[in-house]
Amino acid sequence: MTDPILAARTAVEQAAIQAAKSASQPKTKLKPRIGPIRYNLEAFGVAILGAVLLKWFCLEAFQIPTSSMQPTLMGSSEAGVYDRLLVDKLTPAIREPQRWDVTVFGYPLQQNQNYVKRLVGLPGETLFIGGGNLYRVTQDGTKRTYEPLRKPDRIQQGLWKEIYPARQLLHEGQKGLGGMLYGTPTQAWSEGSELGAFTVALEPVAGRVYKLQFKDNVDGGFVDRVWDGYPTSTAQAIREKAGMRECEIVPDARITATVRPEQTLDELALEVEVRRPGLPMTTFSLLVQGGKAKLMAQRGNEPAIESPSFVFELPPGVATEVGFAHLDDELIAWRDGDVAQRFDVSSHDCRDACEIQGGGTGATGDHASAPQLRLKGAGKVHIEGLRIDRDLHYTKRGFSYAQDLIPIPDGKYFMMGDNTLQSIDSRGWTSIDIGRLADGTAVTPDEAKARAAEGARVLRGNKRPMPASMQKDRDETPIVIRSKDALAMIDEFGEIHALKGRGLVDEQTGKFTIEPPTTGEGQKAWEPPEDWHGFVKREHIRGRALLIFWRWPFPRMSPIR
Repeated sequence: MTDPILAARTAVEQAAIQAAKSASQPKTKLKPRIGPIRYNLEAFGVAILGAVLLKWFCLEAFQIPTSSMQPTLMGSSEAGVYDRLLVDKLTPAIREPQRWDVTVFGYPLQQNQNYVKRLVGLPGETLFIGGGNLYRVTQDGTKRTYEPLRKPDRIQQGLWKEIYPARQLLHEGQKGLGGMLYGTPTQAWSEGSELGAFTVALEPVAGRVYKLQFKDNVDGGFVDRVWDGYPTSTAQAIREKAGMRECEIVPDARITATVRPEQTLDELALEVEVRRPGLPMTTFSLLVQGGKAKLMAQRGNEPAIESPSFVFELPPGVATEVGFAHLDDELIAWRDGDVAQRFDVSSHDCRDACEIQGGGTGATGDHASAPQLRLKGAGKVHIEGLRIDRDLHYTKRGFSYAQDLIPIPDGKYFMMGDNTLQSIDSRGWTSIDIGRLADGTAVTPDEAKARAAEGARVLRGNKRPMPASMQKDRDETPIVIRSKDALAMIDEFGEIHALKGRGLVDEQTGKFTIEPPTTGEGQKAWEPPEDWHGFVKREHIRGRALLIFWRWPFPRMSPIR
């Protein structure tokens, strides 16, 4: 018979042993039960939040709609190409904007609209635009000093615009010799089967000089044409639409070629001649003689200024790549792709008299810029891969400011497009003021101020009215609605206003006037007041262009210089 006390004790001991075993084993957590719908919604929400934060604070994509930054950024209706641009919004938030940045900002006269231009002027500076270049001006009493603003090499490399052989390809069937280029004496020069290939037979006649000079009488010489720097098909479409307009000669040029002399040359010079009415001719040169070279600038009959000489060999029978540029008041020499020498020639600037006056559409004998090669010696010289480029050329055209000097206020920046002939930028941003009564009638600003108590107000917006016959875009304001005797105006904050009044735009001058909606006694047309607004506030700078991720003729990603 079992002892009940012993049995109870045994049961208690077994229970204790079992409890100890359970306590020594790890506990298994219950897994949360999340269905696939909830899981996907959460992932989708996190992705959207991340994208919004990334766009708001770091990166955003934009499409380029206009031609103002071509060919750096393409927005070509002729070619049907509109680059997509990735913009870095973080860098401008942690450092001050820098000169030459391709910058995205809110347009001062329509702040809800993004513009993209190159930042060229910094707060507190005084700028001058002349000869295609930009200068920072300082003044000590009556003496002014003009400091050329030189673009860094990494940026400049993307700004050269090919002129030759690009223009020869543009004008189908045109020859190099006797068309784009003129060789003298003519009988000494012959053209190869490849573009940019020439041979000249030198004779050792005392004083005889052999030249190959750029002319291009079709497009008016070495001038700033809006179609320069594009592939041939795009350039043809732009040229057909733009036509021949007033222009400027371009003093800033680069010449590169591979030279192979059969005998030792007496002299090789790569030059840019600049001729302007009423001023002595200025010649910029790379002169190679006897295995040495020097950079030179000469104005008229004045003594030339020269760089120290440097080694620059052109061995007979050896192909040597040579290069020379006059750029931003500096001379640069290259040999086989490497910079051999730089030389400051700001004392021989070309700031003045580059504009061709009197409606001229091309260079003339006494008003031209002429890149050229000059040779002396004996035997044949073979030239291959000849290429002539020009720098982008900043002009005053479209400039609304009344003075040459541009003082930039503190906290503001000056912006320009790389395609200065088709860019409305800091040079020409103009506001227009129109009064609006409570019933929508357009009145003069003075009348609106006098009737402010009745709900009248003054509207300020971008001034770019267009004739009714021309196609409109979002930048143009006021827009004339002729059939309803009305105007549509976008103010500086992006708000759209309907106004009662007859808008009139002169087809020739662009002058804009307003007539009352009904003509009564004492009522007459009036011209809204205008003002220049050429600067961008620091707080309106929204980003720095980082890279292009679509580019003709095929998709690619390309960093912005």
